[in-house]
Amino acid sequence: MFACFFGFFLAMLPVIMKRNLQFSVHWFIEFLLVFAISLHIFGGALNLYAIPFYDKVAHFLASIIVAFFALIIVYTLDMFSPRVHMDIPMLAFFIIIFTIAMGTVWEIAEFASDQFLSGGEPVAQVSLHDTMTDLIVDSAAGIIMGVLGAAGIRRGEFKDIFLQTTTEAKKLHTGFLKARNATLTSLAKAIEKGKVDEKMVPIVEKINARTDFFTTSSCAGRIVVVETPSFGNKRRARFLGKWHRAVEVSEVLEALKGASVGELWFLVQSPILHVTAISMQDAATMLAVAIQSGFKHSSIKAANGKIVVEVLTTERIDTPLGIDGKVYGGKEYIALLVAIANKMMERVDRKLKRLEKNLDSLNT
Repeated sequence: MFACFFGFFLAMLPVIMKRNLQFSVHWFIEFLLVFAISLHIFGGALNLYAIPFYDKVAHFLASIIVAFFALIIVYTLDMFSPRVHMDIPMLAFFIIIFTIAMGTVWEIAEFASDQFLSGGEPVAQVSLHDTMTDLIVDSAAGIIMGVLGAAGIRRGEFKDIFLQTTTEAKKLHTGFLKARNATLTSLAKAIEKGKVDEKMVPIVEKINARTDFFTTSSCAGRIVVVETPSFGNKRRARFLGKWHRAVEVSEVLEALKGASVGELWFLVQSPILHVTAISMQDAATMLAVAIQSGFKHSSIKAANGKIVVEVLTTERIDTPLGIDGKVYGGKEYIALLVAIANKMMERVDRKLKRLEKNLDSLNT
């Protein structure tokens, strides 16, 4: 009777979670949970344990289901949590150990049941042989699911199963696709109007060709002369000159003639690219490609349910030139800044080409 009530409580957990936590579980997961519980409840209530090998088959199937739950939980954390990452061999090892541990807990529960509910009589745990064969069956189930699960993840097959059998992941995937479609529509219009840097077009097109990513903003890097009322006051800043290429000293001097009131700054701004990824796993892959391409300041940012990879390199200059129309340092100083800035732009161009080439690895 105790086992039946406990089994009923476990079977109702998905309903309780949906009502109180607003977290839905796919019907297939609910079915597996109820099926695993029913194997043992029916075994005792209907005396099915008397059937040869029923106990071992029940242990094997229940352990397979437990291992599958462990695989889903760990894969969910690995995909969507910025704080948890587990490589594939370690994931397989965890599933195996977790399944063995749950089998051990089950044997402890059977021992406790015999001690407290059967007066010490061996009812649930008949013998040492029975206990050890149960643990061996549990271990075999964990090994099978761990190996198959790891292989499925490595080949990319488990992601489709995961998205179909996990309601919350399916919702997240649907929201990601909606945001992706809306963003790509806006991007196509921006490219058509010439509002996207030409150097970035082939890069964003390669990234957006993958359904696991979409770009939200991009800049190929630029040299800027800007006038601002005070440091950091971007809203009231006024661009005197802006170039997405190497620049001549004469162009910078000509731009400075338009200065009037405020601080004058000479800037070299690094290429920057923001890529939204469907999972932490995909974000880590994109981050690795960016760093291998020379974008050493790249990072993963997670906020408001979105996972964004900021692709950023180290080339940058932020230096003041003067104030209120007066330029300090003279032409030689400006010539020095321009020479360094142009070298940076050359390096930037090489890194962008390397990134474009390395993005092909995403297809593998």
